[in-house]
Amino acid sequence: MSLKLGMVRGVFSLAGARLAANLLGAVAIVILARLLTPEDFGIVAIAGSVLSLVQSCTELSLSNALVQKDKVDKSHVDTVWTMALIRSGALCLLFSVLAWPLSVLYSVPELVPVLMISGLTGAVMGLQNPLITLVTKQMRFGPMALVQLGHKLLSHGAAIALALVFYSYWAIIAGNALGAVFAALLTYVLVPYRPRFSLLHVREIWSFSGWMFFKQLCETLNWRVDQLILGALVPKAQLGVYAIADSLAVIPSRETIQPIRHALFPGLANLNGDAVRLKNACLRAQATLAMVTAPLGIGLALVADPAVRIALGEQWIAAIPFVQISAVFYTISIFSTGLQPVAMAMGRTRILFIQQAIVLVLKVPLIIVGFLFGGLLGAALGRCLCEFISMVLELIASKILTGVSVTAQAISHIITLIGLTAMAGGVYLAHRLLERAQSGHAVRLAAEIAAGGTIYAAAVAAVWFAAGRPDGPVSEILQVAGRAGSSLRQVLTARQPSRSLHP
Repeated sequence: MSLKLGMVRGVFSLAGARLAANLLGAVAIVILARLLTPEDFGIVAIAGSVLSLVQSCTELSLSNALVQKDKVDKSHVDTVWTMALIRSGALCLLFSVLAWPLSVLYSVPELVPVLMISGLTGAVMGLQNPLITLVTKQMRFGPMALVQLGHKLLSHGAAIALALVFYSYWAIIAGNALGAVFAALLTYVLVPYRPRFSLLHVREIWSFSGWMFFKQLCETLNWRVDQLILGALVPKAQLGVYAIADSLAVIPSRETIQPIRHALFPGLANLNGDAVRLKNACLRAQATLAMVTAPLGIGLALVADPAVRIALGEQWIAAIPFVQISAVFYTISIFSTGLQPVAMAMGRTRILFIQQAIVLVLKVPLIIVGFLFGGLLGAALGRCLCEFISMVLELIASKILTGVSVTAQAISHIITLIGLTAMAGGVYLAHRLLERAQSGHAVRLAAEIAAGGTIYAAAVAAVWFAAGRPDGPVSEILQVAGRAGSSLRQVLTARQPSRSLHP
């Protein structure tokens, strides 16, 4: 199998699994929003933010260190598993120490048992089989896709079932714990591995993972610091509205792009010795991913009003502006998504930490100032502004690593940006026409989605043809679609019964 085909298949495997998981997540949010209260979601948001932060304080990207290495034997795998075991123990200890002080800080006594269970959930997730990541270097993405899908399926299913019985935030906490246990066990079933305690290659693994640890810590703070700060400043019901808006907005962009990053990393790691191919692969992947996923995020922002009213109900209409802002926030990051897999493939993870550290230094004051002048909306807008700055910094860092200028990276997104502008105009016109006709929310949502999707595709195609059909993201998408269509025809042909030669 060619490297490019392997990467494409990996993207389809992980993206397909994540798409199914995202659909499950969206359905779960819709159901849980009607069963639980904003206060419940506020408590879950605090626990989730604390878990993400503490996990980052102990996250070492250990399995990715195996993928980046040229030669790996069982002692390397055992070392990674042992370091993960130590990390899980530290995670439980940290939550034991932090549970009571945090419950006092946020004035929520119920946080003590919630945080204890959350700590165990994170510890179990950290004990997944390291080989589940290592086999992706062989372009085997099926096991990872199954683990991701199985985790979400059990987590959301259990949460909904428990919420129907108890109508409590414990449904989500317990569902997450059950999903973590199932996912960890599944990794050992799909890729057999018998762990042994070993610290033989700690220094070698740390040489890659060290900067990834600091990068992960800063990245998680950048993602969760707003909820950590706002949780101590606003009522839990308001935090719940803010958190559920973030949970919806993250699905079409960040949640979609993460598995694709996982597929890109092992593929680019195989190109580490070929600077020209690495540069071209990075630029094409970044532009193509933006063209495919950016309209999903911006589209959600454009149809947030009818979408929230239909999905969550009128009691959640306060979440609409936060969905719009957060959807734009997450979409901005898509345009520079190539930095992380390239830096990891080249073993230059320090630059990821530096970029995230700069963003964190800017984000905290922007959120605080935004909150002081504009409340929750001001904080959300400050966060959005900081994400734009982060994107620019990532483009600069990509230039340092690959030699592709910021201008060239920006130009690669021109067709996508024109398509998004046309889509926004089309949805706005459809909205005004439907508003005059006093159409219902369901009709509005369907019509605006249809108008936006059609206009985006038409605008992208028109600009591409007008430019002389240049090689780039459009041609890449057409090639992938052509391969997928060819494979589907082969499958259908093979399933057709052979015709008898005799009447």
